[in-house]
Amino acid sequence: MSVDEQNTTHVQTEKKSGDPQKAATLITAHVANDIYPHLYPGLLPIILMPQLGFSIAAAGLISTVIALTTQLMQPVLGLWADRLGGRAFVVGGLLVGSIIVPLTLGWAPTYLLLLLGLLLGGIGNAAFHPHAASLMSEMTGKYKGSGMSFFMLGGNFGRLLAPILASSALYLGGRQGLWILAVPGLVMAVVMFFSMNPPPAPKHREGKIFTIEFFKSIKQRGGLTLLTIVGLRFMTVMSVVTLVPIMWEQAGIEYGIYNLLLTVVFAAGMVGNLIGGTLSDFMGRKPIIIISAILSAVALILFVNSSSVVIGFVFIALLGASLYSSDPVIMVFSHQLFPENKGMASGITVGLGGMVGSLGVGLTGFISDIYSPAIGLYVAAAAMIMVIPFVYKLMND
Repeated sequence: MSVDEQNTTHVQTEKKSGDPQKAATLITAHVANDIYPHLYPGLLPIILMPQLGFSIAAAGLISTVIALTTQLMQPVLGLWADRLGGRAFVVGGLLVGSIIVPLTLGWAPTYLLLLLGLLLGGIGNAAFHPHAASLMSEMTGKYKGSGMSFFMLGGNFGRLLAPILASSALYLGGRQGLWILAVPGLVMAVVMFFSMNPPPAPKHREGKIFTIEFFKSIKQRGGLTLLTIVGLRFMTVMSVVTLVPIMWEQAGIEYGIYNLLLTVVFAAGMVGNLIGGTLSDFMGRKPIIIISAILSAVALILFVNSSSVVIGFVFIALLGASLYSSDPVIMVFSHQLFPENKGMASGITVGLGGMVGSLGVGLTGFISDIYSPAIGLYVAAAAMIMVIPFVYKLMND
């Protein structure tokens, strides 16, 4: 057998069986990568807002900016990463996020510099995701569905760790001690540099993707309806992450306690993610999204009116599980709407949906400034109820 035939056989075997070791490394890198966009919410009321002197509406704008970079830029960066290949987007994304975000949170002297730093860090996060997800699909061989589930759980676990790491670093070293949070991302950037050997080859595409016909097809297939659902859901998620710590801080609850709330939200979200995806195979996709919307709205209202810290934790756990239970279902819907261009088209749908939702956080933040964070959260709960009529417009299962 010639050398070329041996190489071909090796590649075919690798594609069939996958590469579990490299896949596990990539999942761990995803954990580290998704820590950084979620460090700031718990720090807003205790450190950032008092020291830099900005309002709740301005805090909502931070969520908007981060969402715009981490969500909207992913399709474009994914296309660019495919064309260039190499390690730059995975390793570079990790480096940008892990260096810039902790330094910004620890040292930014003004609100504008804080916003700029988190914007740049969000670009690093956005650069990592599409290329890493594509690589994950290649590394898991014939078990692509299971591999992608574990990859998504890695990101969820990173979000879960973020408030724990932020509070720990703040307790040990004060605001300037937040620089230590750069370590996980830096370590994984080095690991991924050597793990991605040989580096991914460029993937050349023929013709244009972003054509008038392509965007028309998004509308014709129900993409705008799905975009609206994603936007309303994302508005609620980001409003909860931004406003809940502020509300509990204003109520005089200790930092460690209300920061733990965010951990509970993300931990419960991991459970909800698995439950929602599994139940959708038996109940259908539309019922899961509708149930998720109703339970999320009810849980959020009950949380705002909870009579004790313990009851508040119970309702926030229910809220987290309900909110994130629709994630895998919505992803399946996006693939069903665009079967011949899943990555790019669903990325545009989810990215634009995230942009719409991030603008909604600015609204709830503005309302919170005028009235109270509780009123802003009521508006977020109403947004979940507004999801229901749009679900009925989606194509049949």
